[in-house]
Parts: sequence; C-alpha cells; structure tokens
Amino acid sequence: MSRYKATRQKVDLDQAIVGYAEVLLRGMNPPPMNINPFEHLTRALLTRFNDFGAREDLDHSISYFRHLSNLPLEVAGIKRLNVLNSLASALRSRFEVGGRLEDIEDAISLLRHVITMVPPGTDDCRLILFASMLADAWKKKHAQTDEPEDLTEAISHYRAVLTSCPLDYPSRPSYLNNLAEALMSRFERSGDLNDVEDAATLFQESLDLLDKEHPNRMWVLMNLASVYHTRFKQTHDSADLEKAISRYREVLRLCPPDHERKDTLLINLGFSLISRSQIFARMDCLEEAISLHRAALRLCPRGHPRRQLSLYGLANAMYSRCLRTRRMEDLEQSINLERETLALTPPGHRMRPQMLSNLSISLQTQYEWTGDIDFFEEGVEHLYEASKLVKSGHPLSLRILHLFARNLFYRFRHCGADKDIADAIKHYRTSVSLIPEGHPDVSSMLTYFAEALNLIFSRTGDAEHLEESIALHRSAVEYPFSSVRDRLIAAGNWTATAHATRHSSAVTAYRKALSLLQRAIDLGPTVQTRHEYISGRDIEPLRSLSMNAASYAIESRAYEEAIEMLEQGRALLWSGMRSLRTPLEHLHEVDKSLADEFTEISQALEAIITTINVRDFVQTPAGMDEDGVAIGRKDTFARDMAEKRRLSGELENVVLRIQAIPGFENFWRPVPFRHLQTTAIGGPVVVINLSIYRSDILIVRSNQPVVHIPTPTNFFDRVTKLAHQLSETRKTHRLESKKYDRVLRQTLEELSESVGQPVAERLMELGIPEQSRIWLCPTSVLASLPIHAAGPISSHTNVKRYLCDIYVCSYTPSLSALIASMSRTLSGSASGQPSLLIVEQPDKSLPGVDSETRSIKCLVGSSSVTRIAGEAATPENVIAHLAMHPWVHFACHGMLQLGRPFESSFLLQHNTHLTLLRIAKSHLPTAELAFLAACHTAELAEDGTPDEVLHLTAAMQFSGFRSVIGTMWAMADEDGKDLSEHFYSKMFAPGVQSASYERSARALRHATQKLKTKKGISLERWVNFVHYGA
Repeated sequence: MSRYKATRQKVDLDQAIVGYAEVLLRGMNPPPMNINPFEHLTRALLTRFNDFGAREDLDHSISYFRHLSNLPLEVAGIKRLNVLNSLASALRSRFEVGGRLEDIEDAISLLRHVITMVPPGTDDCRLILFASMLADAWKKKHAQTDEPEDLTEAISHYRAVLTSCPLDYPSRPSYLNNLAEALMSRFERSGDLNDVEDAATLFQESLDLLDKEHPNRMWVLMNLASVYHTRFKQTHDSADLEKAISRYREVLRLCPPDHERKDTLLINLGFSLISRSQIFARMDCLEEAISLHRAALRLCPRGHPRRQLSLYGLANAMYSRCLRTRRMEDLEQSINLERETLALTPPGHRMRPQMLSNLSISLQTQYEWTGDIDFFEEGVEHLYEASKLVKSGHPLSLRILHLFARNLFYRFRHCGADKDIADAIKHYRTSVSLIPEGHPDVSSMLTYFAEALNLIFSRTGDAEHLEESIALHRSAVEYPFSSVRDRLIAAGNWTATAHATRHSSAVTAYRKALSLLQRAIDLGPTVQTRHEYISGRDIEPLRSLSMNAASYAIESRAYEEAIEMLEQGRALLWSGMRSLRTPLEHLHEVDKSLADEFTEISQALEAIITTINVRDFVQTPAGMDEDGVAIGRKDTFARDMAEKRRLSGELENVVLRIQAIPGFENFWRPVPFRHLQTTAIGGPVVVINLSIYRSDILIVRSNQPVVHIPTPTNFFDRVTKLAHQLSETRKTHRLESKKYDRVLRQTLEELSESVGQPVAERLMELGIPEQSRIWLCPTSVLASLPIHAAGPISSHTNVKRYLCDIYVCSYTPSLSALIASMSRTLSGSASGQPSLLIVEQPDKSLPGVDSETRSIKCLVGSSSVTRIAGEAATPENVIAHLAMHPWVHFACHGMLQLGRPFESSFLLQHNTHLTLLRIAKSHLPTAELAFLAACHTAELAEDGTPDEVLHLTAAMQFSGFRSVIGTMWAMADEDGKDLSEHFYSKMFAPGVQSASYERSARALRHATQKLKTKKGISLERWVNFVHYGA
C-alpha cells in the first residue's frame, strides 16, 4: 500500500487488496487482532473506488465499514469516530453515484452521531470538519428532494461552522463559499433578496481571504459574478450586471484553456451578455453571447454530463435573437436545441420543468407567427407536464400558471372560443394573487392580464373590464421593482387603451410613458448606445409616443399641452445632451460655486455621452483562444457605464440643490409652454404633428393663443406613402432624373394641398404679412419631406409660387433647439465683419470647389477669410479653427451612413472623416453661421427615428451655430458656386453695415430663387437647400 501511495500504479493497489484479503482468509491474526487488516482492506477498497471508480469497491467498503462499526475497535487501537466518519463519506459517495436517498440519510445520521463523539474543546478542528461535512450532506440531500427543510438544515450547520471557525483558518474561504451557495439555492425557491445580499457578502469575504494565485479564487470570483447577475435580475440595477460581466471576463482571462469547467464560465458570461443586450438593445452583445454559447457546446460533445446546460444556454440566446430579428430560422433553431435539451433531461430531473416551460414559450411564439394550432397544442402539453412536476409554492409554478393564461389568451385571439378567454382570465387572476411582493416580473404579468381584460371590453363593451384593465396598467407602470423596460411597455399599452377609449387617465398615461421613455434611453452610457436602443425593434411602437400624446391633447383642444408633450418626447438624444449645456448665467449670480459644480460634472458627463468609439470592445493582443473565444476583450462599455452612473448620481444631487433655491424650482424640468412660446418672437412656428390617430397643424405665436389647422383624414397614410415613395425613388435614380423630378413634383403638390395652402392662408388671416419669417417643425416622416417648397400654392394672381416664395422658411428640430439658437449669449461676437472659415476638399468629382471658394473669398473679403484645404484639412485642424471663426463654409463631400447616423461625415484629406458625433462633441459659444455646401447634410437616414433629426446640419446647430444651411439630398457640384455667389452677395449687399447670421434665411431664399430661374435647373436642385435655426 505504501508503494501505491508513491507510484499511484493500480497494480500496486490491487496487490495490496489481495494481500489484506489473504491475511483475513488464512486467519493469520486471530480475533480481535484481525480487525486491523480488515480495516486496511476496507480503506484500500474505498481508495480504489475513489481513484478508479469501480462501483463494487464502493459497495464492499460500505458493507465492511458497517461490519467494522460493530466490532470492538478500541482493542485494536482504532478510533470508532474515524470509522463512522469514513462510512458516512462512503455513503455520501454512493449517493452521488446512485442517487439513493437512504444513503445520504444514513450519512447524515452517522455524522450527527460523530459530532456528539467529539469532546467539547478537545479537537475543535475535527469538530469544524465534521460539521462542515454534515452541512454538505444536507445540501446534497436538498439537491435531490428539493425540500426547503433540508436546505434550512444545511444553512444552519454552515453558519455554525463559520461561528466556530477562526478568521485565519485555512478552510474558512471554502466554508464561506459553501454557505453562500446554499443561500443562493434558498433564494431560487423563496425569492428573498436578503439571501442574495448575504451571499454576495460571503463570496466577497471568501475572495478577500484567497491569494491571487490560489486555484479556488477563479471559481469564487465566478460565483460572485453569478450573484451580481442574479441580483440584477431582481433589482434591475445595471451596475450589478456590469459587475457580473466584468468579473466573468476576469475569470475568462484566468481560466486555463483546458479547464474542465470552462463551459460553465462561457455559459454564465453568455447569459449576462444576453441581459445586457435586452436592456440596451445591443445586437453586438447578443452576437457575442451566441458565440460564447456555441463555444460552450463544442466543449460538451455528446455524452458530456453538462451538454444539457450548454444546449439550454444556446437555445436561450437563439430565442433572444429571433425576437430581435423576427427570423423564423432563429426560432426554429431555438426549438430544435430545446427539444434536444429536453431529451437529455429525464423525468425526475429538477431542471425538467424549466426545460418544458422554455420549449412551450418558443412553441407559443411559433404559433403566433404561423397560426399553426399544432404548435399551440404541443406547447400546452409541455406546460401541463411541467405543472405536474413542480410543487405548490415553487417559483416556477407561478410562471407556468401565467404561461397557461397567455396561451389561452392567444388561442382566443386566433380562434375566438369563449371558454379560452374565461379560463385565461381565471388563471391570470390566480397568478397575480400569488405574486410575492418585490417580484421583478409583476409589471409584465399585470400588463398581459390587462391586455386580456381590454380585449374582453372591446368585444362586450363592459366598462368594468375596461376600468380593471386601466387599474392594472397603472399598477404595472408604477410598480418600482420591475425593470424600466417592462414598465415602459406597460405604459405604452396603457396609453393605447386609454386613447382608444377616451379614458380620463389618457393624459396621465402619456406623461408617465414619456418620462419612462426618457429614462430608458438615458440608461445607455453614450449617444451611440442610446440611438441603438431607440432604433431597436423592441421600442418601435413607442417611437410615436409624443405624436400620439399630442394628437390626444389636440382632440381635447389642449393645444398648449400638445406642444409640451411633443417637446418632451421628440429629439430625445439632442435634448438629453442639450440639458448638460443649460445656460447658468442667473445661477452664477445667485450661487457661483453651485453653478461651477454643475458645469464641471455636466462637462465630464457629456465627455462620456459623446465618446467616439467605433466599437465598445477593444481587442488586445491576447486575441482568441483555441475554442474561438475572445479572451483579451477590454469592455469599454462597462467602463463607460460605471463612470456615467457615478457622474449622473452626482449631477442629480446638484440639480436637487439648485431646485431648492427660490426661483429655480423648475430648473431641469420639462419646459413649460410659456417658455416654449418665446421661440415665436421672430415669427410664427408651424408645428406639424403626424399621428396614426389624427394629424394636425399648430401655429405657435408670441403671446397669442395657439392656432389649430386640421388636416385631411387620410393625411397620415398619404404622407407616409409620399415619404417612402420619394426615398425609394431617390435610391434608384440619380441626380437630374426625370423620374425623380416627377415624383418630387407630385410630393410638393400634395404637400401644398394638405400643408402649404392651409398654412399660408391661415397666416395671412392672422395678419402675418408675406415675406415674413416662419419656422417649420415637422414630426415623424414629415421631417424628411421638403415642406418649405410645398406648392405651387394657388393665388388670385395665378402666379406659380411655393411656400418659400410667400414666406421665408426655416426649420427647427424642436422648439428647445430654436430657443438655444436664439438665446445663446455670444461672448466676443463680431460687431462688424465676421471672420469666415472655408473648409474645402476638391477632387475629380468636385471640380467646381476651387472656383466656389475663390468667389466667396472675393465677396466676403480676403482679410476676413481663412481657407483650410489639402494637407491641412484634417478633422482635428478643422475643429480647432471652428472655435476661432463665427462663420464656416464647407465645400466638400458629405457622407450619409445608413443605420449609423453618428458616423455621417464630411470627407476630408486622405479619406479622413469629420463625423456628426465629433461635431456634436464640440462646444462653440461664438459660432454663428454654417453653410454646408455638401451632399446629404440635412438628410435623415432611414433608421426608423426621424424625430431624432440626426444629420450634420442639426449637429452643427447643437455645437453652437445659430444658423445652418444644409442639403436634403445629393447636390450638383456646379450649384455650390452659383448658390454661394448669390447667398454671399445678399449677405454683403451694398448698404449692409453689418453682415449678420440673422439675414442668412433671407439670403438663402434669395439664392435659391436665383438658382430656380437658371436655365435647365431641375426642381430638386433648388428645393434641396434648407435653413435651420435663428
């Protein structure tokens, strides 16, 4: 036996066992002296089982230990305590192999007896060890029985172990880890968040006690990450999710490539990234999660004991992607994976109910997408089996009951059977009554219930069902423990129900929904991530929230409230950044230190929000491991989230202190109408609201009531069709296309009938003389249409005129943007001749740029013009010079990036790009006028978010330019020279003492009218140019 311990050769162990047996068979040692070789044989058999796994060795050793325990061991100098402890260990091993409940129960009984055999205070270390083994045994029993009493016993004994265990005890980190795992097991059943909090503390304490090189550190760290992810799913605090992802990535860096539990790590990290993708609509996170789950599956080939979990993880990831992409192949792959998972999860397995319910959900989705009742029936069968497998009070029982209700509700919608909806309502009521306080899914479950009640109301007209539905929606929206996403969805459903039924709660619903929408968007650390969220499929029904809210208010003739709600829910990305540049002149006079503190924090926060990252993951040289997993990723998203969260908290505290100052109560609150109305000082603002419910035109005037102009009943459909038709024609037909000219002409004629004509007539009725300035603030897809050129507008003179011939038209993304352009204080603004920066980048496709810029220089005056061209035309140099010149003229290519608006740009030297985001990041307090003689500078990319107005012109306005001239599509090279000459001639006309940006709108109108009269000029070439701002 000694030789085996040295060589670890099985033949040595076999010979030792044969030798011990021969001694006993020959009776070489008469009783009681034969006890010793009997014990040696027993322990040798147990050793052979532990090292080589022969089940019969384990059975024989248990039988022999039982026999030994009945012998007079003391005579042979053998401690009975040691034999009983060894028997308990052997029984526990057999339980782990065979799952016989009697074995673990016998082990528990033996360990209890062993503990009583240790004299108090005589052998504390052994007592701690035996108590720990007893706790482990209770935990193992619970894993099979799922009885809460077994887990309570385990936790009680683990706590006792830690109470007895000195702080410097070598095994203390393991005991802390074991107790934390037991608490997490109890949480899975009870939902008590206190267990999660305690577990997090224990795992952290265990981690702190382990050296950095300790082999267990990696897995304690993974356990801690798992706790953070679990706590996130309960509290929806994204800080916990980012902690989980950060720690999982750290474990991945530490994990040896061939580690036996690497698959578990990849699965856990994958699930965390799925959670992140759901919060922030990050498709890249979802794709990485799928990659991780595929890698985990490769590590678990057929026959691997954890293949079931790797299939489960990949199925979840594919289902998440199918909800984002709406691709049937993703859903089908998810179902196939779930079927394979279920096949590996036999009846009696504790995970089988979970697997059954997951497959049922996927089949329900397939039923919704295809209408095939067979998918529904199969899903119900799986749910029924799952319901039989879970005990009453188990967390999964609530989920299954809710899924039953959902399935019946969906079948009622498809088939109309009254029994289905009645049973659905019954199950919904039962599930809602069973929801424990603090459950994170409350808002989602209440929303589904409310939807069912609302459907009954629509069929029966029973007002009680409507009132109950509204009450459930309100509760879902106001429930503080659910995610912002779930509450936002509930709010959206509430607004739809209340609006359709003209319920008195509609305005409240819209206000809460708009507030939650802003909160959901603000969760993202950068404008890029916020744009990804707002343009995602999940939020698509809510993108028209403010327009629908305004339409409801207009129907109630609450026009001022309609303007307020439009302002609160549009251009959210710009308004979020603009709030960080809130003017503080008055606050400086009252509390300079507080104003300085606000400025310092808001600037730091803006630096993060406008971070310029092409990708949030930076690959380090570590690259990929042999399983195709990126192990060297620096997760800049997590870093930005942490810093953004810290600064946001500090800024919120500062804002509260500012609001406590008399006179500053409304600081940083939604802008009231009386302030928004100040935009009309220079002329009326024409707000055109487009909503599926109704569309209207509102004219905002200074110190006057809002004027309402109704639109035709089919206005929404007509405008949507026009925008799509114009966009599609532009994609397939080049500049000067006859086809495009014809479609554009038709568009302008229809806009004239529904917008141009009624607006012009009403303005005249209001005493607004022709040639006055007006501002256009269109919503939704209207923002992509040339409303300024609506026409021809009929008149008594029969002269062919467009809206921009009758009034001097400017655009504004929002009223707040116009307020900023009109009210910005200019320090050091030029009182005489302004200095002009010309940024030019001529190439073979822009041969007219040289003559264009020479002409401008001639008109403005050489001494006032600075030109940047060639090698000097780099993004950094241009930005630096913008700060030194109040006026700028760009003569280069404009690049539109479809789906990535923040990467739209001016093309400069050596194919470098001055991007929209880089411009927005600039803060130019002395800027006045920007002329963007480049393609696409005021064109909206088709990303589903027209109300965000994400184009280069808006970015220039945000960065500080009061007036900006842009283009709605591609421009002809020769038009740059012609238009510039006419424009600057008007700006610097004889008799003009001081050229002001305030003249730019009239100068542009003058230039386009001149361009329009040029021989051979098509409609699209002069319509192309638009003015934004003051």
